[in-house]
Amino acid sequence: MLQFLRQHAVSLLQHYGMRPLLWNTNGTAQANWADGYIPLLTTYTKEDSEAKGLRRIAAPKAPRPAVHFSALEMVQQNRFSLFWGERGSGKTSFALDLALNLAGEQLRHNEYNLKNFIRPIPRNDQNLVQVESWNLPPTWPVYAPVHPQDHWEQFYARIEHLLEHDNCLLIVDGLENFFNPDEVLNELEKLYLEQDGLRLVILANRFLCQGLHVPFTLAQFSIMELNAAQQRALSADTPVQKGQEARPNLVVAANAVGKLADGEATSLAVADIWLDNAAPLSVRKELQVVITAYWQGNRQALDQLPQTLQNFFRSDFAQTTLFPVIAAYALLDMEDDARLATLGSDLSLWRRAIPFLVTLLQKRQQTIVPLTRGLLSMDDPSATGLRYGANLVLQHLQNDLSIQQLCRSALLNFLQHDASTTPTKNEVAHMLAALGDQRNFDDLICIPAGYATLGSDTHVNSSPVHTVYVKAFKIGRFPVTNSQYALFVQQTAHTWPAFNTLLPAQANIPAADVTWYDAQAYCAWLTQRWRKEGRISASEVVRLPTEPEWEWAARGPQPDYAGKVCYPWGPQWRSDLCNSSELGLNKPTSVGLSAVGRSLFGVEDMAGQIWEWTSTLWGKDMAHPDYTYPYCNDGREDLNAPATIRRVLRGGCFSSPSLKANCSYRGSLEPNGFWRGNGFRIAVA
Repeated sequence: MLQFLRQHAVSLLQHYGMRPLLWNTNGTAQANWADGYIPLLTTYTKEDSEAKGLRRIAAPKAPRPAVHFSALEMVQQNRFSLFWGERGSGKTSFALDLALNLAGEQLRHNEYNLKNFIRPIPRNDQNLVQVESWNLPPTWPVYAPVHPQDHWEQFYARIEHLLEHDNCLLIVDGLENFFNPDEVLNELEKLYLEQDGLRLVILANRFLCQGLHVPFTLAQFSIMELNAAQQRALSADTPVQKGQEARPNLVVAANAVGKLADGEATSLAVADIWLDNAAPLSVRKELQVVITAYWQGNRQALDQLPQTLQNFFRSDFAQTTLFPVIAAYALLDMEDDARLATLGSDLSLWRRAIPFLVTLLQKRQQTIVPLTRGLLSMDDPSATGLRYGANLVLQHLQNDLSIQQLCRSALLNFLQHDASTTPTKNEVAHMLAALGDQRNFDDLICIPAGYATLGSDTHVNSSPVHTVYVKAFKIGRFPVTNSQYALFVQQTAHTWPAFNTLLPAQANIPAADVTWYDAQAYCAWLTQRWRKEGRISASEVVRLPTEPEWEWAARGPQPDYAGKVCYPWGPQWRSDLCNSSELGLNKPTSVGLSAVGRSLFGVEDMAGQIWEWTSTLWGKDMAHPDYTYPYCNDGREDLNAPATIRRVLRGGCFSSPSLKANCSYRGSLEPNGFWRGNGFRIAVA
């Protein structure tokens, strides 16, 4: 067994160790992984880690700048992890950096070893630098790239003999390439559960893997683009490593020209710099035909080129950075109808050329309106054309009211269908918000009086199951959104830590970083406003729901399911109906993305998304409530209780698993506590 792992490690170093990672401006190789790799960060932050439990906030202050964990750190913290990223995000570079250094450590390699993992990383735009390192015992890597349309049986046959040792790390690079990714995730979960010593890392393209049913045992993380501090470090006078002379490569040169903060400008700059240095005008048309053919799947197309160019064009760098620009030049020479037909023939591929095509059209002073209208009218479940078309409207056609209305209608129509995935609908909803989301976020749902079943036997704090009579009331169909709460802040000058970072595209996500006292102040302000507008009577008030009201609105007449929790839509868990940790986004989404996920009364976003404040007291101990079940009239609705007594939170949030993102689980937080995962919705009674 060890012999096979040793042979695999030797093969890794021989095959990938000297493969170029960075390229000179003329297309010749410059640096390999040991010299040129830049550590990647995830969207998962230290604040997210703290808020996984029922944390205590003493003397809360404004939110700290985000401090992001690196991908290497998440591999060590989780035995079974999945990393999402677009093509070109650096997933394969991360996988090979991980595999090569682990292999080199086992073989006592001079260039690749665990010392390479000891490196400082700017953890945010503010350049807070912290060192990452490998803190686990050395392990044997099994790097397993997935072949296109691989079946599980084929894939497993290639690696089975390597997994018999109890100390190895399996890296599955390219989940999207499997014939049946859902089946593969289930099989990988079996390996994880059966082999205690096995560590698994999966790399996947989120765009191509939308809608997968990810096992709840799998920790999901999204890879970030380089932050501002990392980008600033990529200057022409910065050496690849300390002690080396500055060696401007294509990325560095493009950064100086195109500013890496804008990925599209950088890629276009990379292509133009390379073309200026390595491709005379006389051969550019020929290159355009050859590269486009290769990009579309003709693997022999490069054979007619010189060997140096073949090596460059077969690199991941060229295929992710250069190819889409070359394809855009090919599209540029077509008529409108032919261009749209080419895009529609394989939109998942050609979409990557669209931003560069737009830039080139504008350089020629040609209109992009036909392209935009054509993209908006493309009908596919992943909304690829719609999203790219909407981006063009937002970025370039802000004065064209007719195409804006066309775009707004197309986006809203897409959201009303449940055929697509939550991440896709979320992107569409953000674009709608930027254009002006005209859905009624003040909508109230009438909840009838009735005997509400409360609790579950699945957690001691939610037991015992019992019934409570709840009077009729109204509740917000959605959690209070950023746009609603921002209006309150503007009119009252109320302090809100998140206000300065609010963007138009975030207007329809739930307002977060809100204390219980903030929510109370909003309710008092809205009461006065709605009374003046005649929306509510003088005897009605806007307030937070009590704990029984919240659960009645979320659960409806569903009974107790012994040994199980229930969800707003019914007794069976479905990860595609709510924004919980199983979805892996690790952030709030726009509200109202799943009609099927509504409660039986029609209330939306009551599982996952954000923890929601109620008016009900919990107690001083975050693990054990003073105000236990059964619910009773024992002072737990005292609105004037001291700030040391925690209030009940309900519903779970984006980082909560299904055992918390449901109708019955009880959370809590001190009333002056806040973080990006808790907000509220209103009740009227």
